[in-house]
Amino acid sequence: MKVKRIPPPRRRLLAAVLSLAALCLGMLSLTTSIALASTQLTAPTDLRALHVADTSADLFWSDDSLSDGDVLQLLVHGSWQQYPTAEPVFGYLHLASLTRGTTYTFRVYTPGTPDLDTTTSPPSAPMSFTTLPAPDSVPPTQPSGLLVGGTTTTLTSLQWSASTDNVQVTGYYVQELENGSWTTIATQPAYVLTDEPTGLAPATTYKFAVIAFDAQGNQSARSNPATVTTLATTPFPVCKFQLTSYNPGFVAYATIINTTAATLSNWSVSFTEATRPTVSSVFGGTVTLTATGGTMSPAVWDTTVGQGGEAFIGFEGSVTPFNPPSGFTLNGLPCTSS
Repeated sequence: MKVKRIPPPRRRLLAAVLSLAALCLGMLSLTTSIALASTQLTAPTDLRALHVADTSADLFWSDDSLSDGDVLQLLVHGSWQQYPTAEPVFGYLHLASLTRGTTYTFRVYTPGTPDLDTTTSPPSAPMSFTTLPAPDSVPPTQPSGLLVGGTTTTLTSLQWSASTDNVQVTGYYVQELENGSWTTIATQPAYVLTDEPTGLAPATTYKFAVIAFDAQGNQSARSNPATVTTLATTPFPVCKFQLTSYNPGFVAYATIINTTAATLSNWSVSFTEATRPTVSSVFGGTVTLTATGGTMSPAVWDTTVGQGGEAFIGFEGSVTPFNPPSGFTLNGLPCTSS
């Protein structure tokens, strides 16, 4: 049998092709190796205990954005032991059934996730806290800065500054002085620092106050009271306008307060304007321009305003030569500047 020999030029070409293929496979292997390099997660930081009571506390920390759930460890007789949790935790854990007057030391780490090709983080810095020796008996501080505003014939708005507590404020009692006695008329959670008493009588003076409380029922001293007098009933609703100018721009804003004894409906606010303005934005309704001014009509949810209710409407625009809107009227009755 005669063996066919490959000519030298072809042998060289074949060798070059095989070398190139081997090089490509090597680069592919290197690229795959680089792509599969594992990433170690960063150690959790800012581990802290808040709301420490006699048998409970809340732990907070910051963890890696790639965390698939963190692991807490408790120092027990000099050895770190995993603290059991019912489900994965991310930056927060409520601790219950703790022992009174006991010091606890925790740390936290983030396990690696094979699917994300991450490896376990180093542990956080340890953090210690001591539970109270007995049920909390310290009341929150007195609420301060109680203010009233937005008063109409039937309602007013209350606002106050937050109280503090050695464990945690859990809420506020809003009280009204009725016949010489303070009566709780509303309860707000700790994160709500406002209330809106309604159903008030026109032209009547009211006195309100606020008390903070905690989970053990400890109550603060009552805040300094705030006194407010509701508006009197009038034959026509109140219209107040506010005009802010910044040549060539302006913002025209109207507040409608229904001080009548009936529901206000089919209302609009009109204005005069020597030069047709350019309207850039409208809030609380729509604006229709005419050759001599325009009309602001309410949004559908404000087309009717009940007794003691409020509505707000306005628009922003510009005009050249500068001559902002004026002559605001509510259903033909003059509005007053606020």
